This record gives sequence, C-alpha cells and structure tokens, in this order.
Amino acid sequence: MIDLLSDHTELFKQFSDNPSFKKWLGDTIFGVTYQESAKEYAPIC
Repeated sequence: MIDLLSDHTELFKQFSDNPSFKKWLGDTIFGVTYQESAKEYAPIC
C-alpha cells in the first residue's frame, strides 16, 4: 500500500510542479479519450 501511495504522490507532484509533464499528460489523456470517443460516433459508410 505504501508503494502504491508513493507512486501516486510522485505522479501528482510531477503534475503539479512540472509544466511540460502536465501538458504532456493532459494532451495524452485528451488524445486517447478523443480517439476512443470518435470511434464510437464515427459514421459507418
């Protein structure tokens, strides 16, 4: 449990303190979410 907490704490620290990591993570999550959403609603031709 301590290892899990440490991993998430480090992730949050990087997200909070590192603007380039924050942008990369946000862009990556948006890209994955948008791609999956686009596949669901893509018209079938």
